[in-house]
Amino acid sequence: MNLVCKFMLPFLFVAITVTAQSEVVKLNFEEKRIPLRITLPKGYVTDKDYPVLIGPGLDNGDLNIGCRYFGQKPDQHGWILVESSIHMENRQAVASLLDYLESNYNTDKVFILGFSANSVDAFSIASIYTDRIDGIIGMPGNPDSRTIKSHKDQQIVMIVGERDAYWKKKAQRAKVLLDNEGYQNELVVIPNGGHILDELAGKPLFTILNRALVTEN
Repeated sequence: MNLVCKFMLPFLFVAITVTAQSEVVKLNFEEKRIPLRITLPKGYVTDKDYPVLIGPGLDNGDLNIGCRYFGQKPDQHGWILVESSIHMENRQAVASLLDYLESNYNTDKVFILGFSANSVDAFSIASIYTDRIDGIIGMPGNPDSRTIKSHKDQQIVMIVGERDAYWKKKAQRAKVLLDNEGYQNELVVIPNGGHILDELAGKPLFTILNRALVTEN
């Protein structure tokens, strides 16, 4: 059975539809209603903190367009997963999303994922919310060299396909810049991988993330 709840927060109206471990939330921001789908990990309990991963999805409000890399069983990874079009919205909308997550869930570190063109937005958002976003997963990695110093205290994982020659070179150059600054980062090259790394969907991706970013899940 679906449950419908409403919350009032400063500058934020949230309508929630809950089904099992997944819920759809609509944030009101600048006269827009931005849909989010939040999936809780299986066995979620309120006395434990969970890592959060914000990924692109729900383009044009379509709930059938999810984040391809969360896989078919997104509640199996031990993370709170957020699918939304927040990457394409006014950057101030990200603060509303972060406020909602912090107010309603047991959150630990918060990471943002971007793939293909969205990886540019993921780094851009993280460079603004340096005190609220703990790390970035870029598939491929594409930090802006002009703002790279803003990532000083963030964890960075760049994932690129071996055959994605142009983006692999960009990720390798980015790693040199990050290494020179002494920032925590890792570049993962997927053997024989292309630009869209569908082979990483689900468990393969979270195996990488749990090793590189989360010491205890």
